[in-house]
Amino acid sequence: MPVIEDVIEFPSVEWFDFLCDHSREEPEIYEALGFANFRLAVEITRESGNPRQFGIFFDGYDVISYGELADGSTFDPEAVVSGSIETWREMANNILANGMADSSHTLNALSIADTPLRVYSSDPLGKDKFFRYAETIQTLFDATSRQREGTVVA
Repeated sequence: MPVIEDVIEFPSVEWFDFLCDHSREEPEIYEALGFANFRLAVEITRESGNPRQFGIFFDGYDVISYGELADGSTFDPEAVVSGSIETWREMANNILANGMADSSHTLNALSIADTPLRVYSSDPLGKDKFFRYAETIQTLFDATSRQREGTVVA
């Protein structure tokens, strides 16, 4: 499996680009999971400053990074998964340590009770799609394990 040598700061456009680029290196994994059509925003909150959002588009078997979303973005996510940088960092470091998220660090486990991650949408179908495509989304995030240990930083 490919491993990057450079440190990728989290959260950053490069970090999300890495995950989406990796999906093209192993297309058979996404094909086995099935077709997905879904726009997801990942929101990272901090105690100070505005939250940062990054867009990911699942288009059939392709996964496309839309980078950091600015106010007034035309990305229009169907759902947003939001949480503190500490929660995101803990999940990513757990994936790095285990090769994939353990059962208490999956997106589903962290968001099912709306804590510590919260999934929201202006349309109930958008929230439903998040959970419907949870395995595909988790597979994407599990690609964090292809980065060398220590790449997830604040």
